[in-house]
Amino acid sequence: MPSSANNTDKGFTLTELLIAMTISLLILASLGTIFLSQLKTYNVQEQLIEMTQNARAAMDFMSREIRMAGYGVPKSNLSCWIDWVAGVTMSKAVTIEDGSGASGSDIIHIAACFDGPASTLSSAVSAGSTTLQVQSGHGGEFNLNLKKVISLNGLENALITNISSDTLTIDTDPNTTGNQGLKNSYQNGTTLSIAKVISYSIVSETENSRTVYTLKRNENLGAGRQPLAENIIDLDASMSGNTIEINPVEAQTEKPDPDYSQNNGHRTIKLRSYVTPPNLSM
Repeated sequence: MPSSANNTDKGFTLTELLIAMTISLLILASLGTIFLSQLKTYNVQEQLIEMTQNARAAMDFMSREIRMAGYGVPKSNLSCWIDWVAGVTMSKAVTIEDGSGASGSDIIHIAACFDGPASTLSSAVSAGSTTLQVQSGHGGEFNLNLKKVISLNGLENALITNISSDTLTIDTDPNTTGNQGLKNSYQNGTTLSIAKVISYSIVSETENSRTVYTLKRNENLGAGRQPLAENIIDLDASMSGNTIEINPVEAQTEKPDPDYSQNNGHRTIKLRSYVTPPNLSM
């Protein structure tokens, strides 16, 4: 005998579907808002980390080289020895040009024998000598323009007045007419180091219609200023006795934050440091 059963399965009504879709859209919108918020927070944190790293790298690099100031360079009448830094009179091993950089920042010049020995004496010399014989083929390490002030074993300075192959003619007192000889005698193998001046300055440049500030380092050997740290917007320095205060090195984020109202949306950080080079007091 045939029988029939009523189908009790029911589908969703249109109203139920609309409600479910609305709830789903609200959840998706909430998730999207949370995602965008987290993405923005991540981007801001990434900018802050990069800014902090730039500021610390700039401060650490400068502080390390300022600490070497005065090593291997004459302690008096420095401007008579070092004359190749354009527009600067190096009266001290650390010379500060107040407000001469971008946006009124300072420029710092540091004189020292920063590198290792450029050569060594190939024969001993006696006190009073005005010539030095360096290792074969090493005469080209020196010149009469930018690499002419040398230090013998960190004990005595000499100014190169002539170079003939590997023979250097020197003067130990530029203030006196003629070439003055060495005050001390030196053995074969005595090291010769070259004094140089390193300059730090902030430079402003235009990139894609916006102003970019970069801390640059110049060894004053003809290569010009080289980038050291980006988005460094201020550098102020002062000297009291033998202590150099850097206050501040100020950096800013590369991109502006629309929700940050100050400094055109760029967050900033300021660092401060005191450096007392031991060779300035010697």
